Amino acid sequence: MAFPNIISENDVVAVTERGGRIKVLASPGTLGTTQLISGTAALGPGEEILEHVHDYGEEVIYVIKGSGMFYIDDEKFSFEKGNAFVIRRGQRHRIVNEGPEDIAMVFSSAPLAPSKDRGHRDTGIGQA
Repeated sequence: MAFPNIISENDVVAVTERGGRIKVLASPGTLGTTQLISGTAALGPGEEILEHVHDYGEEVIYVIKGSGMFYIDDEKFSFEKGNAFVIRRGQRHRIVNEGPEDIAMVFSSAPLAPSKDRGHRDTGIGQA
């Protein structure tokens, strides 16, 4: 299967099962990547991305709009536009928008899990 070299965020359906609106732009299924996934995440006021774990890779998140709270394992951190943070392999994490404005983020995770269904492990913590 031939993959494009460019994709528009408008062509990707948002995933909402884990909270917020997550759009995976670069993946084996969209651009044919073999080492990473990357995309965008948006959270409205009061929304959160439920706690989950990546057992195979680490994730970097860059905040392009808004501010909120980031939970990693048993610690709580505040973040704002212009911040970047890393989630190491095996760390539980979730993001909560406790403020009045939308949050927009870009994420990348590598290396890929051996299969799509093993990329995330939900912990059941959160309220989405």
